[in-house]
Amino acid sequence: MRSFSFRLPLAASWACGLVLTSVSALAADARDDVFKAYQKMMGSRFAVDMTTTSGGDTLKSHGDYDTVERIHFKNDKMEMIVVPEGTWMRTGKDWTKPPVDMGGMVKQFVPKSIDDMRAGTKSASDDGMTTWNGQPVHAYMYAVDTTMMGIHVTSKNKIFVDAAGRIVHADSDGEAMGRQSHTTQDIRYDDSIKVVAPN
Repeated sequence: MRSFSFRLPLAASWACGLVLTSVSALAADARDDVFKAYQKMMGSRFAVDMTTTSGGDTLKSHGDYDTVERIHFKNDKMEMIVVPEGTWMRTGKDWTKPPVDMGGMVKQFVPKSIDDMRAGTKSASDDGMTTWNGQPVHAYMYAVDTTMMGIHVTSKNKIFVDAAGRIVHADSDGEAMGRQSHTTQDIRYDDSIKVVAPN
């Protein structure tokens, strides 16, 4: 899983002050809208289909989230379940507990709170109404500059928010450790999703 100032020349201070105040308010509103959408997602049960392209390689993954503390993640190479009781992995038929708890690594890539997101989000903009998959959505752009597990990560992100205020699609262009990646996420909400430890 991979992954997040406006300056105007001051000529007439009063007029520019009004412009700067308006722009800052718009930016703040966009940031708040982004945070609200993520907060709604983190408080829901949802599934994510992800496609990540990096260095010419493409990896498709799927994640089921029964809250951000209970995650079932899989791709064509491995499968992982992360719950408060522990972490299990499998690359074939049988589940095993890795000697090192990989759950902490997975959770590093999932914001636990809006405060976590605020700390890493450097700018945001409101791109207005558009459509995605035939439904009307509101688009927002935001940039992230943060450190996860000691790795500096930057990204430019676009999210599509439905009429219920939920993120239904996201595009991200990121860079970490000198490698660039592009990730798309399709998000579906489903209250029936349950993630438990394997038997």
